[in-house]
Amino acid sequence: MHWAERIADELIAENPGKEEFLCAAGTSPSGSVHIGNFRDVATPFFVVKALRAKGKKARLMLSWDDFDRLRKVPKNIAAIDPEFDKYLGMPYSMIPDPNGKRESFADYYEKEYEKSLEELGIDIEYRYQGKEYRSGRYVDGIIKAMHSRKEIYDILMKYKTQDSDEGERENYYPLSVYCSDCVKDFTEILSYNEETEDITYRCKVCGKTETVNLRDYHLVKLMWKIDWPMRWGVEGVDFEPGGIDHAAASGSFVVAKEIADKIFNVKAPKFQPYGWLSIAGLGDMHSSTGNNITPATVLEVYEPDMVRWLFAKYAPTDGFAFNFDDTIIRHYSEFDKGLESAKNGTADEYTTAVYKLSMLNGLDTPAKVPFGVLASVATIVDFNPQSVKEILAKVGVNFEKRDEERLLRVKNWITKHQPSKMYKLLSDRNDEYYATLSDEEKTAIKALADFVEAKDGIGEQEVQQYLYSIINKPELTKKENTVRQQRFFAVFYNLLFGTDKGPRLYLFLSAIDKSKYLNLLKF
Repeated sequence: MHWAERIADELIAENPGKEEFLCAAGTSPSGSVHIGNFRDVATPFFVVKALRAKGKKARLMLSWDDFDRLRKVPKNIAAIDPEFDKYLGMPYSMIPDPNGKRESFADYYEKEYEKSLEELGIDIEYRYQGKEYRSGRYVDGIIKAMHSRKEIYDILMKYKTQDSDEGERENYYPLSVYCSDCVKDFTEILSYNEETEDITYRCKVCGKTETVNLRDYHLVKLMWKIDWPMRWGVEGVDFEPGGIDHAAASGSFVVAKEIADKIFNVKAPKFQPYGWLSIAGLGDMHSSTGNNITPATVLEVYEPDMVRWLFAKYAPTDGFAFNFDDTIIRHYSEFDKGLESAKNGTADEYTTAVYKLSMLNGLDTPAKVPFGVLASVATIVDFNPQSVKEILAKVGVNFEKRDEERLLRVKNWITKHQPSKMYKLLSDRNDEYYATLSDEEKTAIKALADFVEAKDGIGEQEVQQYLYSIINKPELTKKENTVRQQRFFAVFYNLLFGTDKGPRLYLFLSAIDKSKYLNLLKF
């Protein structure tokens, strides 16, 4: 059974008679949202699909925590505006967009991520916490928390190791106040009147002291571990995942669950912790530092179906990496082969479920030309679709209109991440390199040139067989012949492209007009 189906079954069993479920996610727009954060959306997305497949109604909601304060200026933002630290302490939704394109800092990064979710085919609702708080929607929850502040304090202290300071419980307040003048939360609450629901605060930045009524003043925000369970009740959340750190013995979810029960009389949603993703060679991803790979970056080289497939394939607690080296060819190959096996009924139950959940257009999605095949020929014709089509036709491979999208991703992958794979034929013979070769190598080059010159047309398999016939020696072991193949192929590539590596040689020699390269092999 797929992990999303298991969670869906558990939700149905735990909520007998319930016909509609809300699955939620939450993200802070502290900068560009990295691909690791997509797991927060992908996990409930697949649960929603599983619930619907079981005959239940289900919705997916992303809550933007854009009423959080700016704690740290991302490095990329500091480069744009060295004075951006003047906005520290202000809510993301009330800070100007440093890029000058959107309504606010939050709006810029929210819309950036939402565009990627749309490309990924994610059907989702959005909640913007800046709007929700400022509308007064949470007033009752805020006042409930203020009236229960000592009980909340006691719950929080259960999960802390240090002792409380004298008077700390009496002076604890579960919310922060944004100053009405400078809109920063560097404020101190001086008093709260439970009868009038008036609160008095002093701003440590501008010095303003003000008494406001919580039912009318909406520049306040509950602390995270109180805010989270309050919103569960308001929205009616049934399922929500979170980082594995939230599930620790004293983690946010554990604390929030108790506050939900004892303070807000709310049943906490079913919780699924998830592990972290990585990008090979780039280290940890963090939105707040600007060191990240966004879904938009991933989508430049990974197809949407494939991105969903990766997140569906691995259980939420399993880590995996996005990789922009040759591993991507293996990923595409595995994806294509798995889809075909799911189509023809030879895949196992789990694999079939993965594809049913991840393929936007179902298992009937047409097969495409393999990513590796496109990568082997695309650079030598400058990624021109018509030229690629003509080359592949010579070796019996159909290049359809739908393959152009994959070709574009091949282009993005090579030009942006693997420029060393940009293979261009030399304009002149590499005489200097040829002079360094052994007599055996020169003989092999002549044999290949004569073979190609004598043929009006040759197939990929014919070229492959001939190459091995002039390279391999029957008296050698398989391992020894493999070493010879690597050496001789490097010789051919250097004569053709000036590099030790190149496109798939059999395909190149059979598909490219020999007039374009034969002179490079004739000495």
